[in-house]
Amino acid sequence: MDNRFRWVTIVAAVLLAVTVGIVAYNIGVSHGQAIASTAAVATPPPVPPYYWYRPWGFGFGPILFLLFWFFLFRMLFWGGYHRRRWSYPASWNFSPSFDEWHRRAHERMDSKPQA
Repeated sequence: MDNRFRWVTIVAAVLLAVTVGIVAYNIGVSHGQAIASTAAVATPPPVPPYYWYRPWGFGFGPILFLLFWFFLFRMLFWGGYHRRRWSYPASWNFSPSFDEWHRRAHERMDSKPQA
């Protein structure tokens, strides 16, 4: 069989599947409208309770509210960024023994090798 007949078969199958899907969807919608029109006359639509109203979205509002207060009190009582150890200039000082070792290591690098 030639390669173009294979493509024609694939395209025809896809078009048939799309057509069947569209027709089935339209039949379902018309059936749902027919049932909804008879049910709407008999009962009023349900109203959700007020506690379902979420102006902050997805239920994260209370958690974000508590985190805001936690970080605010943490900054007030334990200090902000400037009270951290690494922000002090004194934290860069090394011990005198390290400085001595470092100085001797560079002196050895600058001296001429002995034969």
